[in-house]
Amino acid sequence: MGEVVNSAITGIRDPEREGFIASTLFSQGWNITLRALDFDAISQLCTAASPEKATIILATDLEGLTPAAIAELKSRGYPVFLFAPKDSAPTSFTEVQEFPTSSLELISLMRGSLRAPMIRAQAQGAPARARTIAISASASSSGCTLTAINLATELSLLGKRTLLVDAHALAPAISSLLGQRGLRASVRHPQISENLWGMEISQENLESDLGQLQSARFEFDFIVIDLGVLRNIAAQLTGKRWESEAFIWTSTYADELWLLSKSDQLSLERLRELLRELAQNSIKPAIVGVQSMRTPGKKNSPLDQSFTQSVSAIKPARMFALPADSRSALRAESERASLYEVNERSHLRRSIAEIAGQLIS
Repeated sequence: MGEVVNSAITGIRDPEREGFIASTLFSQGWNITLRALDFDAISQLCTAASPEKATIILATDLEGLTPAAIAELKSRGYPVFLFAPKDSAPTSFTEVQEFPTSSLELISLMRGSLRAPMIRAQAQGAPARARTIAISASASSSGCTLTAINLATELSLLGKRTLLVDAHALAPAISSLLGQRGLRASVRHPQISENLWGMEISQENLESDLGQLQSARFEFDFIVIDLGVLRNIAAQLTGKRWESEAFIWTSTYADELWLLSKSDQLSLERLRELLRELAQNSIKPAIVGVQSMRTPGKKNSPLDQSFTQSVSAIKPARMFALPADSRSALRAESERASLYEVNERSHLRRSIAEIAGQLIS
């Protein structure tokens, strides 16, 4: 898939604010096709524009700008963001937002989430209670779902109200692996066990699911999200496909993004590709490197060192390793249970339990 290139038009009189917005978007690969000083220039360009619509970023004090003019742009299919300085005088414009104060805040607004207006409206107010951890991988069969299920289980065993979220759009699995068909029902956050609840994000209930996920930040102690395999980060962050919505939400609200990778040559190459993409796209969560399925008793092998060197390049918040334990993993899958329930003394279960303890300490 080719690189996604977005274009933007700015209409902001304040040169400092306009420069901040234009330079931030340019740094993320956007093309700034027009930096207008009045609305007439924007109108002329949009009248003759190609079918591909640029995002239009405006300030309320732009010369010639009116509510009717904005309505006309929207009727033609142009995404429009309207900003005003904090504590500015009331105007006749609707859907006005304060100017973003950081690059990450601006980028999050521009990423084109299908439900962005709803999420932004709910994001106001008190700080979130939950610590949100998203678990992903650069290649398939790296253990994302196994890790998500058991991290959430261990946190719940430590008395923390935990929500386990299946956001693996194309291949959801948690419901089947835990025998919890209720995750796919309309029930809000069905309970799996003591202190552990679950939900599955689906295309059919996308708006409702994302609304529940947003509300969960204020109701739970931890949210653990299984994202599955991540590829082509730029396309996901700027695309309009529903499969990208959970990652767009994660890039804006999660506290940590765990990247799981095995240490074979192919997995490491895909990990390095993903890390290069992440380095070029600003996201909120801190990166945590997780070496999965490491062979017990073979620490500091050349492949272990290669994993460490690859992840260290982006200065992760921390790194850790999970041992290979196929016997316990297969038993948990067949019994539709957690590692704690099938073999609480297994090396993998004890490793995840230790990590959970560190998270709450």
